Formats: sequence, C-alpha cells, structure tokens
Amino acid sequence: MGTARVEHAHPERFAAPAHGFAWIRMIGALLVIYGHSSPLVGSGDLFPPEWPLQPDEAVLMGFFAMSGFQITESWIRDPHPLRFAAKRVLRLWPPMLTVSVGMALIVGPLVTTLSVGEYFAAHGTWAYIVNNTGLLTLNHHLPGVFTGNPWPGAVNGALWTLPMELLAYAGLYALLLVGAAKQRLRWLAVLALCAIVVWDRYLEQDPGAESAGSLLSVPVESLVAFLVAFAFGVVLNLYRMPLSVLAAGAGVAVLGAMPNSIAASFLMAFVVSYAVVVAGHFWPARLTVPGHWVNGSYGVYVWGFPVQQLLAMSGVGNQYVMVLCAAPISYVLGTLSWTFVEEPVMRLRHYIAPQRRSRPAGAVPPEELSDTEERVDTEERSPEGPDRPLDPISGRPERF
Repeated sequence: MGTARVEHAHPERFAAPAHGFAWIRMIGALLVIYGHSSPLVGSGDLFPPEWPLQPDEAVLMGFFAMSGFQITESWIRDPHPLRFAAKRVLRLWPPMLTVSVGMALIVGPLVTTLSVGEYFAAHGTWAYIVNNTGLLTLNHHLPGVFTGNPWPGAVNGALWTLPMELLAYAGLYALLLVGAAKQRLRWLAVLALCAIVVWDRYLEQDPGAESAGSLLSVPVESLVAFLVAFAFGVVLNLYRMPLSVLAAGAGVAVLGAMPNSIAASFLMAFVVSYAVVVAGHFWPARLTVPGHWVNGSYGVYVWGFPVQQLLAMSGVGNQYVMVLCAAPISYVLGTLSWTFVEEPVMRLRHYIAPQRRSRPAGAVPPEELSDTEERVDTEERSPEGPDRPLDPISGRPERF
C-alpha cells in the first residue's frame, strides 16, 4: 500500500487512517459495553431483535474487518513470516493475560463467596489462568465469583472473540505464506472469501443458534460469520478497492431499511466491513487527539465486562446507570492498559524489526517507490512523538 490509501481532494481535512481506525475501535469498544449492560443487569436484550443491523454484532464485524485490512497492510510493509507472527503475539496476548491474571489473583479473592484459602486451593482458580493463556481453551468461571449476579458466574464474557481473532490470523498467515499478497496470486484471498461465504450461508440455514457446535472454546457459527468480515477486509486491502463515503452511507441506509432476515444478515458483513474501512480513511482531521486518548480500545474491550459484573454485584440494576458507571471506569483501565502493558510490549518490536539500510547515492527516494515495495529506509515519525511505537516499515501505529 502507498503512503496514502485514498487520494483525498483535501487531505488536510482527514486524519491519518491509523488514527481514524483507533477512534472507531474506541467507539466500538464503548458500544460493546453499552450492548452488554442490559443482559448483565438481567433485563434482556438492549436492542430490538427485529433490527436488521444489530449494533453489538455490527461492532464485532467491524473489528474483524479492520483487523483483516490492517494486518494485511502490515504484511505488505514487512513480508517476513517470523516477524509477522511475533507482532501478532505481542499485540494479542499481553492485554488478555493481564486481565485474566488480574481477575484470578487480585479481584477474585476479594469477591469470591469462598474463603481465601479455599479459593486458592481450588483447581478452577489456576485452570482459569492456564486455559486463558492457551486462548483457544478459554475458561469463563472462577470459583465462587459472580455466582449471585443476574448473569451468574461469567467473569469475562468479552474474551470469547479473541480465539476467533487468533484463528483468523492463522488463516491469513497461511494465505500470505503461499503468496496471496502478490498481485498474481491475490485471487487466493477472493477464493478464500467465497469459500467462507458459502460455509456461512450453509450454517445460516441450520436451525438453532450455534447449531454447528464449537471448536474447543470457539463457536463455529460465529467464527465463520466473523471470518467473512475479516476476509473481506483482506480483499479490500489487496485489491485497493475504491473507498467512497457515499457508497458506504448508501449501504448502511439500505441495510437499515431491510427487515431482519437471512438476506440482511448476509449483507451486514459486507456493508459494515466496507463502512468501517471507509470511515478510518475519512476520519476528520479536527478530531485528531494525542494517541493515548484513543489507543486503549483493546483494554477497554477486555476490562469492560468484569467491570460491569463488579457493578452488578454491587447492586447496579439499571442498564443506563450501568453504562454511565462502566464506560468511564473501563476507559481509564483501557488507557492504563495501553500505557503500561501494550505500548511497552510493542516497543519490543524494535528487537525483531529489520535493520535500516542506508540508501546508496542515486537510489530512488522512498516516496517514489511503488506501493508494493518495501520501505526499509523511511525516516517517518509518529505525529504523537518519538516514543510512540511504530511499525518498523510504515512508521505508523499498528492495531491488532
């Protein structure tokens, strides 16, 4: 990809796409908290089931589409298998491990119905940490924790999408290793998208939610549905499809006017995926803020559910009070996660980044290279300052 994914008529009006995506992720993480509020206080679904565009599901679709788009960009910038895999590990695991260990060893003993001795002697306490470390073997329960809540026992239901994210990474990794990022082989990504769509439509016809069962802790039906959005994000990047605000808006309007149906479910993955990628590239420049204000979305996402369970345990029983209390607390925890966990860990990429090569006399400057050539000698710096962790090739922040 080039230094500008979209040729804006007035580029000064738009923020860098990485910053636009950071904003969208933060808004999405806060919307997830909103979506969880009603069931966590025991009042059922927050959104009418007849809506074709379910905001909570659409947010998750958007997360997967952005991941597919941006992770493909990361490979194009630095197509090195080991470095690519290491970046994914450094991005996905640390915040999830932090919240799991924190809940098991700090919060759990304080709120469990068991004695502290019984709690730490219980197999489930340590199994929670071990299973969540494995990611594909998630455990959502700690002994005696949140057992009296309206949604009993679930310590952190938000983690359920992370194994799906990992499997999406693995699938993309396999495609990239066989050359799907190359122009002559990018049809492999389209083929993979078509196969996933066919699988998704087949599962959509089966009666009952999650009728396809699960792969370890991963519900197969949800996995396939989110893989559609992820794969479409990959295709959007590889084929450099035109990004139009008008087209994105029209798609959302059409989807919103449709009844809740199988057709609307099929359309939602593509409309939402396209819309979030467009929004990231057309984010208003006047909304640019210091990066740490919006980079903590992952932390907001993984801490939001336990914060809400703690509030429900304390007696919060109104969904709107839950949102008003949980959103700022989760935002603070997410920002702390970014500052003290994610950003320091991402600095470790310095040790796996390719060494910069000096440019010989007469070499083509980096801004004149083709969009698919590696920029190892760029001197770009993050607008947030020299300490901001950068992608070793593009010089831009990388999202998970």
